[in-house]
Amino acid sequence: MTKTAIQFFFIILLGSLLSAIIGGAFAAVIGALAPEFVSDLFAAYQEELDKPIAYAATVGMIWGIFIGAAVAGFSCFLSVLLRLVKLRIETTKKD
Repeated sequence: MTKTAIQFFFIILLGSLLSAIIGGAFAAVIGALAPEFVSDLFAAYQEELDKPIAYAATVGMIWGIFIGAAVAGFSCFLSVLLRLVKLRIETTKKD
């Protein structure tokens, strides 16, 4: 059981990091193509917007971590749920 929990932790960690990389890259592309969009989107933080590409990549990475962790955690939850259902079915067949 502990081995499975550690594996799920690493799945969540890997999913979060990959999502952060993808989110940061996507936001950097958006920042490069439309820096006005990034400036308008984050108008309250004008002093940090000297480099809109870097700022967009940072925000994209942060949201990527949150979204990746949520999705990976949910998939692990579903995996555990399916294992529990399978275990329950197997025990009812034995009885």
